[in-house]
Amino acid sequence: MRLLGEESWTERYGDFRQKERLGLIQRQSYAYGMLRAADVARYFGKKSATVIEFGVAAGAGLLNMTEIAPLIEEETDVELRIVGFDTGAGLPQLRGFKDHPELWSGGDFATGDREALLQKVDGKADIVWGNIEETIAPFVRRLAPTAPIGFISVDVDVYSATKAALRCLAAPAELLAPAVSMYFDDVGFFFANEWCGELAAIREFNDDHDLRKIDEDRSLPSARPKRAEPWYRSMYVCHVLDHEFRNKTRARGELTMTAHHEFMSSSHLY
Repeated sequence: MRLLGEESWTERYGDFRQKERLGLIQRQSYAYGMLRAADVARYFGKKSATVIEFGVAAGAGLLNMTEIAPLIEEETDVELRIVGFDTGAGLPQLRGFKDHPELWSGGDFATGDREALLQKVDGKADIVWGNIEETIAPFVRRLAPTAPIGFISVDVDVYSATKAALRCLAAPAELLAPAVSMYFDDVGFFFANEWCGELAAIREFNDDHDLRKIDEDRSLPSARPKRAEPWYRSMYVCHVLDHEFRNKTRARGELTMTAHHEFMSSSHLY
């Protein structure tokens, strides 16, 4: 490592977790969020987790998820179920200033050739086609506690679709991880504000739910050598405060300060 430098050595010889920490995995926000989902699932004794992309468009993000999922599964021994949502026809018709009509129009980012995308996905992910307002409730009814939602990427751009996507976080607590990693793609541009777009949907979700709260991911950058990355500020966590595991003490022996630090580190909770 001294000869090559940490990044070069890790690129050649490191495991997935080491590469993710250094930002060497394509689409870093997805790698981080999916690894968080697997780590949280394992910490709470789950063998599977569901990871979701709202806004598939041409499929680059979803395909990336299918490529890195096996690497995370090998690292954590947690199976990841991948699900994508999209209308297939691009953005829905916009409904006023909250949907940022100064930036987008209905029909933007259409999927194009669905069959070609499905061939590339090759059964490694499920795609739910249609307006999220109509498809999210049936999807939630099919969820199982054995594979709770652990990571969500929201890349639907507009307020109305984001608002619909966040309905999955109102599911029964056992269908969600106690803390769900989230990535919001459109919260960092000049026109972004808490009264429009994804930020407005987040604020209203928090106002509407006493025991489900979406907050910024306060663990970043933690011990990462890259202290400032643009995607950090797009990472959030939905805290499921009514979850069973957030309302009872974990069964374990008493720990010293040093042992507790080791416990947190080995469980990847920092």
